[in-house]
Order: sequence, then C-alpha cells, then structure tokens
Amino acid sequence: MLNLYVRLMKLRLFLLFVLLLTAAQDDPPIKITSPLAGDVLRGEVTITGTTDIPNFFSAQLDFSYASNPTGTWFAIQTLSQPVTDSTLTTWNTTSISDGDYVLRLRVNLIDNTFQEITVPVKIGNDMTPSTPTVVPTATLNAVEVQIPTPFLLAASPTPTTPPRPTPTPLPTNPASLGPTAIYASLGRGALVIIGLFVLSGLILRLRRS
Repeated sequence: MLNLYVRLMKLRLFLLFVLLLTAAQDDPPIKITSPLAGDVLRGEVTITGTTDIPNFFSAQLDFSYASNPTGTWFAIQTLSQPVTDSTLTTWNTTSISDGDYVLRLRVNLIDNTFQEITVPVKIGNDMTPSTPTVVPTATLNAVEVQIPTPFLLAASPTPTTPPRPTPTPLPTNPASLGPTAIYASLGRGALVIIGLFVLSGLILRLRRS
C-alpha cells in the first residue's frame, strides 16, 4: 500500500507539472510592434504586429479617443488570417484631427473569447516638428597689436560646440488581456485539477477493493 501511495503521489506531481507547462504555452501574447506607445503619427502610418495565436478566428484593428467615456471604437482593418510580426494595415491619419488616441488590436478566438492589446499614440499632422535651438558661438575679432617689430598679431576665433538636445524617453508599451480569456484559462486549469483528483480517488478505491 505504501508503494502504491508513493506511485500515485508521483503521478499527481507529474500530471500537475504537465498541466502547468501546457498552461504556460497555451496563449502566447498578441502585440503591436509599431507604432510604439507615445509615438506621434503623421500621414500614412504602417501598423505592424502579431495575431498568430492558437484557436485564431479573426482579428480587428480599431482606434478611439484617449478620453473615451462611451467606449466607442472605430474600425481601421479586419483580418481573417493570422500574422507574425508583419504589416496589419496602413492607416491614413490625415482625415483625423490632431490629439491623443488609443490603438486596439483584438483577436477573436474560435471559442467566442478574445484577447486584445492597446497602445496610446498621438496624431500630429498639423503640429510643427520641434527643432533643437542652436546657440550662436562667440567670435573674436582680430586685434591689431603694435610692437617694435612691424607685424600684426590676430586672434583666431575659437568655435564652440552647441549643446545637443537630450532625447525624451518614451513610455513603455502597455499590454492587456481580456478578462474573458483569463477567466477561461483559470476555469480550464481548475477543471483539469479536479478531474485528476477524482481519477486518483477512483484508482485508490479500486486498489482497496
């Protein structure tokens, strides 16, 4: 009986390890690789990303105002085939007023769940790109010095290097998963663990009988 109990415990640990490994590899994340969070977009912008995940059904790319109290999204592109780090669409931003917006990539799955990710961006077609201010350098005028010998000494102008603008770091790219996908994954894991314990109980009962 002791050996049987030890074998069952090893079987449970092995099945639990397989379950955790499967859950970790179940849903690789979707992503928008370009543009990045905080980018200023002008004209036609190529949007790239990844939608190739298990149980893919379709994908859609939308945008909304950064302040979106009504939850309204405007469609940019619908995709019927999964892609990996490839072009999703080319977005013409000239028909949109300048301001803060949010891009959303949503992947619909076969089981009627979905995963999505959002990226905040800024439209700035009417904005003048900022240029670094160049500080004028001081120039020394030639000075004539009278000395006993008949020749002139002139001071050479010394150029100075203008300061370089300091680049502003961009914010990180936030990523979010839909609550439905998270709850579905947790539910599947709970059902598998319950099934394993029921199976172990039946095996022990059969052994004792």
